[in-house]
Amino acid sequence: MHNTIFPETYYRLHAFTGFDGRTVMPVLRQKRIANSEPTPQIAIDTYMAALGFNRLEQTGRYANEVYTVWDLIPRNVLRDGDGDIYVVDAEIKRTERGI
Repeated sequence: MHNTIFPETYYRLHAFTGFDGRTVMPVLRQKRIANSEPTPQIAIDTYMAALGFNRLEQTGRYANEVYTVWDLIPRNVLRDGDGDIYVVDAEIKRTERGI
């Protein structure tokens, strides 16, 4: 879902790790965003609106007809020197309507 919504910061499956017989965890890779800084919340709100998401009551939470995205706060959304925005860590689920 992340790769669909935020293709500029796509995740790539690199490997699996875990504890023998107990867990399996994916190891994901993502492009490093050099010379970046946290994005102000108002810029995140504007960016998500441009992607067709509505801001919800909780800060950093957005939804459209297909997805609900949350935890989009300054430390999880970076901005480079050109002002381009990169979502590097987000929580995403399908909305009830989008199932």
